[in-house]
Amino acid sequence: MRHLLALVVALSAAPAFAFGPVGHQMVCDMAYKLLSPASQQKVDKLLTFHEEKHFGKACSWPDQVRALPEYKHTAMWHYVNIQRTDNSVSMAHCPEKGCVLSAISQQSKKLVPFAPSRAQLEALLFTGHFVGDLHQPLHAGYANDLGGNKTAVYFNGQPSNLHGVWDYVILEQAGYSADEKQQALYQDLLAKQQQWQSVNVLDWANESVMLVKLIYQGYKPGMLVDQQYTAAHLPQLEQRLQQAAVRLAYLLEQGWTAPSPSAEVTTATSKAAEKI
Repeated sequence: MRHLLALVVALSAAPAFAFGPVGHQMVCDMAYKLLSPASQQKVDKLLTFHEEKHFGKACSWPDQVRALPEYKHTAMWHYVNIQRTDNSVSMAHCPEKGCVLSAISQQSKKLVPFAPSRAQLEALLFTGHFVGDLHQPLHAGYANDLGGNKTAVYFNGQPSNLHGVWDYVILEQAGYSADEKQQALYQDLLAKQQQWQSVNVLDWANESVMLVKLIYQGYKPGMLVDQQYTAAHLPQLEQRLQQAAVRLAYLLEQGWTAPSPSAEVTTATSKAAEKI
């Protein structure tokens, strides 16, 4: 009974954050390295309006402010919900108040034309953060368990949930708090980046949906998440981090060098949805 009570408390208090600071820092750090010098300078100019001058670390800002009264409306921009019977996600899944799909489009459009300001800084950090969010599979997860936040597991003998496992447990177990691990992942991505360059958020979302289906196929209520589980899923999560970084860099680069690329974010037809 004591274990059951602890599990209920842990689930009710579970945050809906994606990747945690380490994951978001990795996405934005790798994206920054992929940018042209001119685009890096734009990022640096916008960061003069923020107390944190490191782009990777600043990318956690949307999670830090989401509970503040003036930013409470942004809480639902971090995810998109589907039903268990859905095999794909579309813009129809996005409520009127917005979701991660519409938020990426809206915030990235605010960066063009480039005009350094606090407003554009926030748009940059929202864009970077939400691209990372969408590549964490459970941010395109099931509505009835809050994207895995109500899906019980045990890790190291302590109650947790699937969302937390994919936010930070897998990365922590793999040692990604260490700079050398992060650098190795970036070096690996350099040879693959061309295949992932796109600004089609529906493709990105449907990749997450396909992973969600696989994650839940292997789920049993109260299951033990051990090193075998985290090692088995690490390659999938590493690829999502790399894809997020490449796509964020491409989105920013296109926005700052082309006339009006952000329209592609909302008008492109989802190839991933067609294949499912």
